[in-house]
Amino acid sequence: MKTSACVCAYGARVILKHLKAFEKEWQGVHTGAEDIEHIHRMRVASRRLRATLPLFERCFPPKKLDGWMKAIRRVTRALGAARDADVQIARVQAFLDGVEDARLRPGLQRLLLRLRQARMSHQPAVTAALEKLAEQGTLDEIKTFLEERLNACEEGTPPDAELYALAHAEITRRLETFLSYDAIVPVPERVAELHEMRIATKWLRYTVETFAPLYPDELSHWLSLLRNIQERLGQIHDDDVWLTFLPAFLEEERQRVEAFYGYTRPFRRLVAGVQWFEQTCREERERLYHEFVSDWQLWKDRREWEALQEQINLPRLDTGEIYPPLKQEENHNDSEMLSA
Repeated sequence: MKTSACVCAYGARVILKHLKAFEKEWQGVHTGAEDIEHIHRMRVASRRLRATLPLFERCFPPKKLDGWMKAIRRVTRALGAARDADVQIARVQAFLDGVEDARLRPGLQRLLLRLRQARMSHQPAVTAALEKLAEQGTLDEIKTFLEERLNACEEGTPPDAELYALAHAEITRRLETFLSYDAIVPVPERVAELHEMRIATKWLRYTVETFAPLYPDELSHWLSLLRNIQERLGQIHDDDVWLTFLPAFLEEERQRVEAFYGYTRPFRRLVAGVQWFEQTCREERERLYHEFVSDWQLWKDRREWEALQEQINLPRLDTGEIYPPLKQEENHNDSEMLSA
């Protein structure tokens, strides 16, 4: 089915914005700058590109889109490993800064050392992924293709029925996936599924962001709610990762010490600090989880998700009367769009 020029022009404007955000961080990420936010912002931009490009797949040659997605996915993976290490280092450093008991510091200092070593090992993969992307000319190819579509439909043209139908279909699809995790929310041991729910929340949020300018108030209420859910599930997941990682870390350090000294006595001084950090993560995870379960039920009682579905369904009933022409794109830094 042929897609209207205005649908493709709308998609091109959204994708070009994410492409610009990605390119802006290139130098800082490629050189391994000390500011860890370069990695974070590029990773977010790469994920938004991966979320948005398929929404407008009918505007692109299938083989081209597949190649672009593969190239961007490779960069996202490399950025993800580096960003995760950055976040872990920051968490342990903040925790260590608050420790006054000298008996607890050696284990945390050793943990911090290993995390920094791991972070250094990730940088070559980041650099290689960016250089391969540049060598392939992927970003320039995407940009050229998109810019050719901008002139086909003047910016600010009122949305047509096809664009609203696409928005409705894609938001509904992502919403259904997100809500499919409802049954596992009250089950604390469903760690993997809670992480999958966070990912589903992220893709729903990116999809809502893509089409938000088509609706009154740009669906700001639901975007704020989804951002909140994504962040809280992310915090829970971070604690789950620590609770798996820390016992394994201690065992690995025990083996290192034994291999070096031939006995394990020096290892004992590392245990207390790491186990204290582990207990802190366990207590925080329990608190965050119970707060989330309580709020999840509250959102259900308020029928938040039914209200979102009703909102995106309205244009299909009365497009022109309810929804005004699109606003012109403003040139300002939207800090919320830069969040993960």
